[in-house]
Amino acid sequence: MSPQLPELINYINGGTSVPTVDRNNSLCNANTAEPIQAQLSCDPEQVEEALQAAHTAYEGGEWEHTPAAERADILDKIGDELAKPDMAEVISYSDSITTGAIVHTTRKMAAIVPMVFKGAAQFIRDGGLDHKVPGPKGDVDYFMRPWGPSLLISPWNGPTAIGSHKIASALAAGAPCILKPSEWAPHSAIVMAQAIEKVGLPKGTFQLTIGNRTIGSPMVEDPRIKSVSFTGGLAGGRAIARACADDFKPTQLELGGNNALVAFEDCDIDKTATGIVFGMTNLNAQWCRALGRLVVHESIKTQLLDAVLEKLEKIKLGDSLLEATEMGPMVHAGQYKANLQAIDDLVAKGGKALSSTKLPDLNGYFIAPTLIDGCKPEDTIEEVFGPVAAVHTFSTDAEALALANGTPFGLAGYVYSENEERALAFAREMRTGGVKINGYSLLSLSGSAPRSAWGLSGIGEEGHSQSIEFFTGARVVGVSPQDPLGGR
Repeated sequence: MSPQLPELINYINGGTSVPTVDRNNSLCNANTAEPIQAQLSCDPEQVEEALQAAHTAYEGGEWEHTPAAERADILDKIGDELAKPDMAEVISYSDSITTGAIVHTTRKMAAIVPMVFKGAAQFIRDGGLDHKVPGPKGDVDYFMRPWGPSLLISPWNGPTAIGSHKIASALAAGAPCILKPSEWAPHSAIVMAQAIEKVGLPKGTFQLTIGNRTIGSPMVEDPRIKSVSFTGGLAGGRAIARACADDFKPTQLELGGNNALVAFEDCDIDKTATGIVFGMTNLNAQWCRALGRLVVHESIKTQLLDAVLEKLEKIKLGDSLLEATEMGPMVHAGQYKANLQAIDDLVAKGGKALSSTKLPDLNGYFIAPTLIDGCKPEDTIEEVFGPVAAVHTFSTDAEALALANGTPFGLAGYVYSENEERALAFAREMRTGGVKINGYSLLSLSGSAPRSAWGLSGIGEEGHSQSIEFFTGARVVGVSPQDPLGGR
């Protein structure tokens, strides 16, 4: 028997409530376009209750002043709850049916969640927020404490991994937090809230509000919110940055990317083709590090494109809940139409659409991975956010670098060459947060390194320690010598 989608429930001020606003829209099964759940949203009174509860929790200071070792133990218990098979199953099913991500991937995402909470626990248990440094009259305390209540806004793509990382980081920092998940994928957040409620936290320390931007905007602008962590689109990121600017409210923004894969003439064709296909099919290319630009040496273009199309022909595009499926649909009708429109627009500008993946006999939001060859670089500046990538050729390394750096985004990059020294030297010149050599993967290169964003891809680093530290400010306390009066 398949799991059921969790009921849409708020977790506010130590209790639960049903969002009262009917948005006159439905979440649909991405595979069939059939409605499966009405979309609901908090009303203004529920939002106000959450904001005031977070403010009260911060002013009371119970969670902030809970010793780090005790906070770590509680985070471990949350991780243990989320490791239970029934919770992981609901998360993987919900993410797959609503966003179209294949169930093999959503299971991996669900399996990561307990490790996220336990990793955050270990960071504070090891003293990551508390330090002593030498001073003129003995040791000086240098410690990190929460700015105050934080607002966490998670996206519909990768909602489980991203949402859990934000929650665990804020709680590890000692910050009361309010999570507003995407209205298109709120269910893993509800499961995580259930686990947190079972473990038990002080009232107002963690809260969940269901809804769309109509509740997100007033919370961002509210002076009781002292920091905002947002993952989503460029327009949303800009709106949040503007809203937070006057009060210098710390913002962590992970936005889009038009990520380049550079294929040198000496690359392994099969390995490179595999990377390209992964970049166009993993999470159905609905992730911020998906392939946007294929920058290929002119001497191998035909050979490489043939290899890519051969591999794409074998990709099983279909129902995201089936075990045999290798790629699923777009998340909803709006995203589906936007991708089709992007293909049409690029073709109208002189591009040639190349695809070979068979569409399934289903009524969902399916798009075959499509390469667009022949457009001018200035016509492929914007992110598509789907399985659509532009092809550009180069003859010199300088031309390749200009194409790789030729968009205002800077989130991820990929370089393929059998000469690793050359590839590494080239990668170091790419103006982007991270570059992978001869491989395309979902996880970061190192858990010890940050995930950085350049340009319009965002601001503020994310990572194991960096995300926890984001929710805090430094305080330095120690005994000081007295300088003489008169400046002598």
